[in-house]
Amino acid sequence: MIARRPALAVFVIALGTSAAFTGAQAPTSSLTGTAKLAGGGVEGVVVSARAAGSNITTSVLTDGRGEYVFPPLDGGPYDVWAQATGYQTARASLAIEGGRQAHQAFTLNAIDDITPQLSASEWFSAMPEETKEQRRMKAIFRTNCTACHGPTHALQNRFDENGWRAEVMFMERMTGTGGINRHTTVAHYRDELARYLASLRGPASPPLKFTLQPRPSGDAAHVVFTEYDVPLAGSRLERAWLDGSDWSIGWPTASLGARWIHDIVPDNDGNAWGTRDRGPADMSLFKIDTKTGDVTGYIIRDGKTIRRSHSITKDSNGIIWFDGGNGPLGRLDPRTETFEMFTPPLNMGGGQLTTVDWNPQGKIWGATNRGANRFDPETNTWTHYESPTWSNNFVYGTATDAEGNGWWTQYTADKVVKADPKTGKTYEVAMRPPWVNVDDVTTAADREWYQAMGVMTWGNLNTVPYGQQPRRMGADKRGEYVWVPNNVGNNVARINIHSLEVKYYRVDGNPYFVTVDKDSNVWTNLFSDAKVARLNPRTEQWTYYTLPSRCESRNISVDDLRGDVWVPCANTSRVIRMHPRTAAEIEALK
Repeated sequence: MIARRPALAVFVIALGTSAAFTGAQAPTSSLTGTAKLAGGGVEGVVVSARAAGSNITTSVLTDGRGEYVFPPLDGGPYDVWAQATGYQTARASLAIEGGRQAHQAFTLNAIDDITPQLSASEWFSAMPEETKEQRRMKAIFRTNCTACHGPTHALQNRFDENGWRAEVMFMERMTGTGGINRHTTVAHYRDELARYLASLRGPASPPLKFTLQPRPSGDAAHVVFTEYDVPLAGSRLERAWLDGSDWSIGWPTASLGARWIHDIVPDNDGNAWGTRDRGPADMSLFKIDTKTGDVTGYIIRDGKTIRRSHSITKDSNGIIWFDGGNGPLGRLDPRTETFEMFTPPLNMGGGQLTTVDWNPQGKIWGATNRGANRFDPETNTWTHYESPTWSNNFVYGTATDAEGNGWWTQYTADKVVKADPKTGKTYEVAMRPPWVNVDDVTTAADREWYQAMGVMTWGNLNTVPYGQQPRRMGADKRGEYVWVPNNVGNNVARINIHSLEVKYYRVDGNPYFVTVDKDSNVWTNLFSDAKVARLNPRTEQWTYYTLPSRCESRNISVDDLRGDVWVPCANTSRVIRMHPRTAAEIEALK
């Protein structure tokens, strides 16, 4: 059944023009200066500028001499600030006049309490693991308490055992997604978690020894960030009061309902299209005009209900595909802004599409409860592929490889599934890095209980200490590999699409989504570290890019036409674009 061009209500949120960076280089920069840290250190400090009344923030980083150089900015009054982890935010107000170059120097002073600023990786590196019991409880905490958010929100506080027990009991009521029976394991370990957390962050517990991650340098500092605020629809135009832009305040939550920009994808003209998932049902999709900063919201209705959308992708012809929130597949031509909705047959796959991807052969794949569906736009036909081992699984990330095979992750079973359309067969690949030692992070009683609960089989409880929780995978559509972000395992797995051989790459953070660019580089968003990581598969080296504001992201997208990298911030109604610059380009702007 096909529904063509549904009734569509469109609203425009006019935010005016601002200092959007378009890639065109003017002779000189509008704003330069220095930013230095009291006590030493100059490189990798993030400096941001926002024009009065604008919805756009532009950010750059200092080099090895402590100098920063902005791209050309529009004239007018600006708020400018500089920040680095461990230091107070330094602020200034200045005016940029046409044809003149403004200068601003900053000195950042150390902050007394760095805990609100810390990333997930910095917290975990400080947690002791000298004994087996420490390693066990650290792993239980990681897999049970950080799957949906980073640890900073909780660990920046200090509670006694009863206080931590109340925190754990609150989480029991708030967690659980689809087939993830997370609250069962949280409840099972409630008292142990309370004692463990009180020992680490109790009123009188000794301070943890934190090692801050290195600030960006080299290529990671040769970038310019443009952040676009996406306001809520209707009368709710306010920004989140805690939007991540000031690191010293702490990590953002979901203030004022300004949340759940889930995915983003650039179209061939360089504009960005995003999805709204959860939070207020105010729009289905939105578009950011990168030349003006204007945001346009699109409402697609299912009867009287506004459809939500979760996943979005762009095919090789520039057509955008997205899930329709409760079953259908959406098609968008960004040039004409026309929509079509395609609904699979009833009961095909056991539920709604969760994530979508395209293959070079022109087919669209989407994950469902029991496997994945493939849609052929030329014939308007659907094909379902079943997971080899099925129970009440949370099937999540979808990818399609260069040969047209479909792939998806079984998030709650630590498995990846391949579907071969030529034979109709499906195959499983278990996610189990060679360094994982189950006995080292479990007791005999743990293992007995897991077996009774059907862990990794019918019970689908991957919140056990050795769980990997594979999220949203990606494929090299020009090569022979697919890539899997093992979210709580802190690694990315590479699977050969022919032999199914797996190789694991450790990463400093918890990867959520993987995409592969035209040069076969692998990009992932580090969900609770506010970073982007790039793996060069030829050198097997990671490069880490620090985002200019605290951002919990579920997605990352690469614009192969312009080299830009896009990251949506789920809980601050903000989208970040990262544009690379060479050292020569920066020097030419001075």
